[in-house]
Amino acid sequence: MNLQQLEYFKVIAETKNFTIASNILAVTQPALSKAISKLEEELDVNLFEREGRNIKITKYGEVFLKYAESALNDIEKGKEKLNDMKGCNDNIISIASTSCIGATFIPFLISNFFKNNLQIKFNINNETTEDILKDLKNKKVDFGFFTNIEDIDDYPEIESILVKREEYVLIVPKNHRLANREEVSLKELKDEYFIAYNDKSSDKRISYSDFMGYTPKISAEPTEASVLSGLVAAGAGIAIIINTPMINTNKISTIKIKEDIGYKSIYIGWNRDSYMT
Repeated sequence: MNLQQLEYFKVIAETKNFTIASNILAVTQPALSKAISKLEEELDVNLFEREGRNIKITKYGEVFLKYAESALNDIEKGKEKLNDMKGCNDNIISIASTSCIGATFIPFLISNFFKNNLQIKFNINNETTEDILKDLKNKKVDFGFFTNIEDIDDYPEIESILVKREEYVLIVPKNHRLANREEVSLKELKDEYFIAYNDKSSDKRISYSDFMGYTPKISAEPTEASVLSGLVAAGAGIAIIINTPMINTNKISTIKIKEDIGYKSIYIGWNRDSYMT
């Protein structure tokens, strides 16, 4: 049995006519009949039977057709995958991350990578964790960065590992009453106005109320991480964010939080079946 016989069988089953099939396949009718006869001999069943001037597929043929079509489709997918690999630009890495990670973590990750790999280019997108996992599953991106792994078991083809834990800190404007403090307790912040980052790409948001024990006063909820620091620097409020080199310490003071409010865990994920450059 070979792929040519399967292709012949598929076309005959579709046309129900040897003459039409031979024209489509550009082979002589005797050659086509001989190929099908050998296939039937190997399978030890009749795949077709005469019905007047045309032919009809048998019950054995109906069953075998499903497997023949599946095999031919898999071969085509394999050929497409090889063509994708041949045309793949090994100098381009595609990354998807949540907005917060994209603003605070990815720039430094890429910067460090460039030191030894100057020829590499990156395609970067900010997405929800759900979309990142779907894109990894469908092999649309090489790597994904996210903080929520609650649904990772729904994607068995995705491998993930913890790459970093970021601690939370308080940021205040330079002229704030707490600006010169090294450490502060959350109880001291009851009368303060907070800037709360509204991360629309995150499935699970951390609420100030969850770890402060009281509901703080919120003065603004920017949807861009880069805007948050600017609002704090301008005196619109204070904020609790992950500690990152992106913080402009010329305009903002960073203060440790006395209470243990946990860490922001960053994970990297990839499809274990994907071709890696």
